[in-house]
Amino acid sequence: MKKVLLAAAIATISLNAAQAAPTLYGKLNVSLNQVDNVNATGNNETQLNSNASRIGVKGEEKLTENVGVVYLAEFGFATDGSGSDAEWSARNRFLGLKFNKVGTLKAGKYDSYFKTSAGKYQDIFNDDTNLDITKTMYGEERLNNVIGFETDKNLLIPGLQFNFQAQTGESSSTDPKAGETGDDNKRDSLDSFSTSLTYENKDIGLATGIAGNFGVQGAYNALDGKKYYSDAIRVTGSLDLTPAGAEGLVFGALYQQAEPTDDVVAYKDLKEKAWLVSGTYSIPSTPWAVKAQYQSAKTDWANNDRKIDQYGLGVDYNFNKQARFYGVVAQQKRDWYVDNDKKTVFGLGMEYNF
Repeated sequence: MKKVLLAAAIATISLNAAQAAPTLYGKLNVSLNQVDNVNATGNNETQLNSNASRIGVKGEEKLTENVGVVYLAEFGFATDGSGSDAEWSARNRFLGLKFNKVGTLKAGKYDSYFKTSAGKYQDIFNDDTNLDITKTMYGEERLNNVIGFETDKNLLIPGLQFNFQAQTGESSSTDPKAGETGDDNKRDSLDSFSTSLTYENKDIGLATGIAGNFGVQGAYNALDGKKYYSDAIRVTGSLDLTPAGAEGLVFGALYQQAEPTDDVVAYKDLKEKAWLVSGTYSIPSTPWAVKAQYQSAKTDWANNDRKIDQYGLGVDYNFNKQARFYGVVAQQKRDWYVDNDKKTVFGLGMEYNF
């Protein structure tokens, strides 16, 4: 009897340990790229790129019948040994509480809800060093010092989710490039917000959302990446035509507007309007997929205007859900350059998820 009880106790301890154990995950994405007209210099360059490669741990554990703890810590690193992630860098990380059938409260550093409103079919080259929409438009920010809440997707209407994120004032910067909002550029606590309302219905293949940034610092590519506290709105959507009989065919779109907040000193009349359209076709009963995306951003201020246009074409060969080979070709044009206004990229790469 004692042996039976001992075995049961050991099994219980093992089960609890398994439930509490974090999950190790990550992604390695390496590509060999030929880039013509690097940084509008007219020079060509062969690059080995680590496209947002990362590793992290995450987990969830019950505290009570209706409350659990959730956590995630993610680090970026450069597989090629160069760039901003040459050493470990901070990506998403948070600690939070999950309330059963209500939602999740999180605190830490993680992607703005404005950014995440663009799903995988509205930014199909996400993480690519050269093709990501970060290269054209405002709003692709990961925010420090934030508190956020995400409702359960079945709280009111199945598939509907509301997300809200507030950033503390300690994230303010005195660097004029980073804000230019007054004498010392400091912000009050909790006056930067990012929100989104998303809806997904897999039965009809629809995913859509609307997102807003209010006083969130972000980069403008037309101003050489200068960052300003800005207000912005983004509308996204994708339609999977598989339920309609066109298996594997998905279209996506995004539109947004952004402008600096009223307290920004420089570029008070600055406005950026950006959009994209995309298409992905996963060829049925094969490991092949083809995809294309066109994105554009126009920035106006003080009788000046600058426009960035970019297209990208890609072919994927998916071994399984974890591994794929891919090829890309892309071109970006910046219309304010007199010479060398086009950058062209050719690339071959491999991605492995674990």
